[in-house]
Amino acid sequence: MRFQYLAVICLFALSVFAKDAPGPILVSHNDIKGPRVDQAHTEDLKIFPDGRVSYQEEGNDRKTASFETRLTPKTLQRLKVLIDGKEVRSAPAEIGSQIRTLGYNWDKKLELHRAGSQQTVVIKNFYPLLNAHRPAYPKALIELECTLQDIQRQATKRPPPEGAENWCPEVLGKH
Repeated sequence: MRFQYLAVICLFALSVFAKDAPGPILVSHNDIKGPRVDQAHTEDLKIFPDGRVSYQEEGNDRKTASFETRLTPKTLQRLKVLIDGKEVRSAPAEIGSQIRTLGYNWDKKLELHRAGSQQTVVIKNFYPLLNAHRPAYPKALIELECTLQDIQRQATKRPPPEGAENWCPEVLGKH
């Protein structure tokens, strides 16, 4: 009889601790192709409420790899402010191609999870540098993308981009 009580107590304890871990607050998927056929890759980034980051990349122009890191409280708070901001909340579910390209294509999908709701933003043929010339995308989405790229670099321990590769300051007007 005591064994049965012990078994019930153990099962109850397991059920208490087995609750699902909180899901991500942000999931970003990039599908980038070009300009050459041998230059294509995907990037998947997940950010969790406690600051954990999971980043995976694969493609024919880079090794398949997975990375884990943790955001500082300041970075996590800034990210949450962007996600919860009015401009990101009001972003359309789909943003069509803003420019015609030849041989280069960057499709982006963002899933933003807030208390009890989810927002998905799909950007076809994403070209953030366009914002340096005209308002093609909401500025908060560009700021969010720059933040996500910084997080990806942190996870992979890659150096910041240089020269023309560092387009964020120009697009955000922070020369």
